[in-house]
Amino acid sequence: SSVGLVATAMVVAQVAKRLALPWLATLSFTIAAPVAKVAGDLERPPLGQALVDELFVGGDPFAYAPDAQALAHVPDAGMTHVSARDIDMVLEFAPQPVILWVELGAYEGGSAILTARRAEKRAAEKGLRRSDTTVVAVDTFLGDLFTLWGRSREERRGLLRIDGSVSLYDRFRANVWTSGQKASVLPVPATSIVALKLFDSLARRGAMPRPQVIYLDSAHEEGEVLLELSLAWQAVAPGGIVFGDDWILGSRDAPESEFGEGVQRDVLRFAERHAAELDDDFGPRVQPMRTLGRARPGLFVSYLSFQWFMRKRPDAAEQAAKRKASSSSEVAAAPEAATGFDCWSDGFGDGDCCNTAKFGPEGDRNCWDIMFTFDRCCPGVRR
Repeated sequence: SSVGLVATAMVVAQVAKRLALPWLATLSFTIAAPVAKVAGDLERPPLGQALVDELFVGGDPFAYAPDAQALAHVPDAGMTHVSARDIDMVLEFAPQPVILWVELGAYEGGSAILTARRAEKRAAEKGLRRSDTTVVAVDTFLGDLFTLWGRSREERRGLLRIDGSVSLYDRFRANVWTSGQKASVLPVPATSIVALKLFDSLARRGAMPRPQVIYLDSAHEEGEVLLELSLAWQAVAPGGIVFGDDWILGSRDAPESEFGEGVQRDVLRFAERHAAELDDDFGPRVQPMRTLGRARPGLFVSYLSFQWFMRKRPDAAEQAAKRKASSSSEVAAAPEAATGFDCWSDGFGDGDCCNTAKFGPEGDRNCWDIMFTFDRCCPGVRR
């Protein structure tokens, strides 16, 4: 099969490198060349091709067709939570043109495919021949407790190869291939931390522009989310948008109010620490494309898809320098203070909302929704 030929070529190339035999390396490329012609019609946007050349020394991950078993797999649509409206809004309000969208946590490719399709639709509406947006999908493609090791034996058998390696990358490639978006989506097998450092490094040495958008859907553990956010903020372009999934996250084993709090706490901590660098006008400005709740200054949440959004101010670097020059004790104290919501904006205040004497034990019910609740916003008030 084509997959087997490419695998053989890769092995031969590695042997040639170790033995310092140039003729053997040439042979490896001779083996791979006919396979590359399978996707001879692949025409990536300029930045996408530049990334292929930079990261994969010209060897495109979609240069050969996926195997039949991967192509036969039915994607898990339930793993894609971001909506077309979320993507359309981000494409509209990120720095233009949006040529580099980095997604952390690709799984089987659902959100990357949707993003590429929305970018393609946007380009067509503008009368352009094609989309120039490259969606970089970062994942280890090794699965995790939920997507692999917590599954049934039969489900795991479908993901594990006979040698114990994981076939999730094959599924990703197959799904992107059949979607028709292989020219717009570029998988990067790496951890989120490595990828964020990579794109920051590429930008610092002038090899690539900074991403206009970074989407976080990988880490869900407290502390890990905060680390990813810090690196993503460093990597994203001024005026760029960092957003993520699972503001409220449920599972079979834990209620939503408990399981999703790690993401919430880390995002809130980050928003508190970097408040001066966040665009607090972002939420009102995106209406009517999207109605977002304001969790605290500069941090907005979609009630429908539970995505959270932050836009980096164009002068964020200057604001960050001012923050670093301020008292180090304030910075050190920030994580503890950051876990609270900013409940009061747009005419809402604790004087009315928390008034149990006037409105009863839940206060004014018109103040509350799935994110802002009496218990969260009125601590210490007796019912």
